[in-house]
Amino acid sequence: MVRLVKFEMSDKKTDQILTKKRRGRPALSQEKKQAMRQEIASITLELFQAEGYRNVSMRKIATKAGCSAMTLYKYYDSKLAILHTLWDVVFDQLQETLESLAESSLNNVAASYVNYWIQYPENYRLVFMTEGVEQHDVDVFLDAPSMNDRYAVFVEAIASASERSMSQVEVSEKLGSLLCFLNGIAHNHITISGYPWPAPEALSALAVKAILDS
Repeated sequence: MVRLVKFEMSDKKTDQILTKKRRGRPALSQEKKQAMRQEIASITLELFQAEGYRNVSMRKIATKAGCSAMTLYKYYDSKLAILHTLWDVVFDQLQETLESLAESSLNNVAASYVNYWIQYPENYRLVFMTEGVEQHDVDVFLDAPSMNDRYAVFVEAIASASERSMSQVEVSEKLGSLLCFLNGIAHNHITISGYPWPAPEALSALAVKAILDS
């Protein structure tokens, strides 16, 4: 005959066990989370440059980072999110370069913009030449409020260089036109570097003159 023994546990002991189960691993600090995000972004950049954005999967990123796919998704919900982070890093660096020219002439700002991309062609390719990215994915990034701040130096320089007051719409149109010119200059110098193009500074000065005279 089996004798049933009633096993009782104190409320204090029960609470200790349940608390221990709920705790699991200690939560990472914000600093460690950010450091891990940066490490993942750096590893992903290497993969994008070596294999192309289209050919890199989240599983491949996780393997390269030495973690599970489940862990990776705790930091980024998609490889597009990682790409946007990498774009942010590039534009933050560009913004810092341009802001150092505050109150400088529009010619200097334009030339520095072009020279930044020529100096860092891998950044240009990452931002403007990544294959496999849909237009909607680009629009989401461009619609971020921070993008306006990144071109504030251009807006101020255009307004200062003009001999007359301009509406916000007109300034925006001139900025858009100027960026089309400048991106084209950078693109040709980077992708067709063997051609004897005029100096970037000379070309950007012509672009500035064109949009101011229009």
